[in-house]
Amino acid sequence: MTPASETAQGTMSSAFPQLRKDPILDRWVLIAPERAARPTELDVPAHLTHHAVCPFCEGQEHDTPHESLALRAPDSRPDGPGWRVRVVPNRFPAVRRMAGEPTADPLFKLEPGYGVHEVVIECPQHESSLAALPEEHVRDVFAVYRDRLAALRSDPRIAYAQLFKNHGAGSGASLEHAHTQILGLPRVPRTVQDELDATAAYHQAHARCIFCDLLERELAVGERVVLEGKHCAAVAAFAGRFPYETWVLPRRHAADFDRLTAAELADITRVVRTVLRRLAAAVADVTYNLVLHTAPFREPAPHYHWHWELLPRLTGIAGFELAGGYFLNPLPPEDAAARLRKKD
Repeated sequence: MTPASETAQGTMSSAFPQLRKDPILDRWVLIAPERAARPTELDVPAHLTHHAVCPFCEGQEHDTPHESLALRAPDSRPDGPGWRVRVVPNRFPAVRRMAGEPTADPLFKLEPGYGVHEVVIECPQHESSLAALPEEHVRDVFAVYRDRLAALRSDPRIAYAQLFKNHGAGSGASLEHAHTQILGLPRVPRTVQDELDATAAYHQAHARCIFCDLLERELAVGERVVLEGKHCAAVAAFAGRFPYETWVLPRRHAADFDRLTAAELADITRVVRTVLRRLAAAVADVTYNLVLHTAPFREPAPHYHWHWELLPRLTGIAGFELAGGYFLNPLPPEDAAARLRKKD
């Protein structure tokens, strides 16, 4: 498909339903613009209520487990005030380093839930939005993401570390204070494995990275580009599952987020923060998930390309999605990109 025909297709999508296949995965999405006319289809979800005493605020360090890492003033003490970003074990972990034994049952397979579950507390003051923090502070947060992934790489039993942010009640968050979770797992998650398989197949067939080709095409066409940085770009996902779904991809081909350069870190910080601010301007009190897809720790993946996926939760998963396996998105990605290109 040429850039010209791509543009024509995008123009048509604003008025007509389309089934779109994700460029990477065998996953289809129904783009259905007329669904946006339903009164409940794009309602703003309820936000978390304010907690009177927040365990993540400075001065409440006794309410969390002992910190694993903290960016703090030189004269401050661990597990006390004086920090900028703090990492602690999750008090209610999904996995633990102490786990049981696997079973040999071929039907009811069971493996121990070994792993690490951490929380990155992104600021000492009670602020719910990462996008509301100064850019240099957000850069510190992203540096902590990188450093914690690098640290977890040293555990031979952890195959993959999933980094994800739940913002707002509709996203699954239980506390409003800005935070992100890191889940170190003994297995590679299914979606990431599907991406690894798809990128390997494409690389074998074309001797190129499919994410690199995707980014090149998107930048050439331009209609789904949200923001271009020197080292990365944000694009509205061609087959976005949710309204305003946006991917942030590095321009340099690289598989591992924890090995990005300082210049790339600064640019990724600026682009992600800007997109979040524009999304908040477009949708009041927006709820979203922000997830990082990076390569497994001990599985060579020269064909893979790390990236962030921003998934605003403006539509739910209902009967059609559960029955048929297709997502239904009422906002064409081209329209979403146009709205997010507006300056914050």
